[in-house]
Amino acid sequence: MPVSTHRRATLPVIAMVAFLGALLGSSPAWSYRFYRSFDHDSRAPGSDAARRWSEATWGPGDTLVWHVLDDPLWQPHFSGAEELLPSVEESLDTWTRVSSADVRWRVDGILAGTQVGRDDRNTVSAEETEDFAGQARGWSLRRGGGPWERIECDVVLSTDYVERLAGSNDNRLNTLLHEFGHCLGLQHAATTPTIRWDWRWTDSSIWQKDPQMSYGRDIDSSLTEDEVIGASLLRPAQGWQRSTGSISGRVRHESGAARFVSVHVLRNEGGRARPGVQVFTDEDGGFLVEGLAPGEYVVWVHPMFRHDAHTALLSAGAVTDARDLLLPRRHRVRAGQETPAGEFTLLRGRDRR
Repeated sequence: MPVSTHRRATLPVIAMVAFLGALLGSSPAWSYRFYRSFDHDSRAPGSDAARRWSEATWGPGDTLVWHVLDDPLWQPHFSGAEELLPSVEESLDTWTRVSSADVRWRVDGILAGTQVGRDDRNTVSAEETEDFAGQARGWSLRRGGGPWERIECDVVLSTDYVERLAGSNDNRLNTLLHEFGHCLGLQHAATTPTIRWDWRWTDSSIWQKDPQMSYGRDIDSSLTEDEVIGASLLRPAQGWQRSTGSISGRVRHESGAARFVSVHVLRNEGGRARPGVQVFTDEDGGFLVEGLAPGEYVVWVHPMFRHDAHTALLSAGAVTDARDLLLPRRHRVRAGQETPAGEFTLLRGRDRR
């Protein structure tokens, strides 16, 4: 469960939120996968409702600096904090290499001490715990009735994960990438239905690996289109957002609104559906998928497959008793325009294919 501590004061208000790998925010109604900037609901929130970093802390074109704490818990898997630097640097660089996003991060060496708290430093440290593999602890500030803005974030890694990080597996950086994604402002994404079955027997035209921001299967330490677009919507590179469009619609269920089901939008290339991006419907079944390059897309709707990553949505009435639906119609996206996909209904029962 998420842990949240609020410190009440006059202006400004500062709050610390620890994301234990669960959906966090002030409301369960998230259509996209961002943290909210305001404490009220929005029926189909777009990126304009996302919580962002304060420009005073990390403005456009600026570089956010990270440090590794000189923590004795890095041993015995690493000789010291210095050996962590390449892994942290590689993880930060993975996010920085997203060309459509203005994400500039660097690790700037070792800091003495092991305490994690509000100190104007963004750090990576270790903790002896079995409760999580990694945890992002973010501080946000709000002035008056204005939006919440991120001002600091710390990543804490369990000693069990530190042992895996010292290995040579292709997926060893996944938890670091995941927690840095939370620090950036991304929520948990949905897993992909086709990967729940043996992928070797799945139609490769619609197969895509689970996002790093999901609780999905660990394959390698690369970002998916889902994270690329999410990061770009939070911190768009100059001119990128004007070159994209969106798809909107509404999903119903036999029981009413299809709350918090996953909508995957897949790009059609030569009659084959290529890996795309997903959002959750809101409490009324509405959805808005932003950041799409111009082209033809197909819409694929399904209930969530990994419930442990989305406990808040389940508590708020997420529809799970539904069959997958792949809409046969193609939807053309144009730059600067919103393409309506219409309204459609999911049938009861899991599609077992």
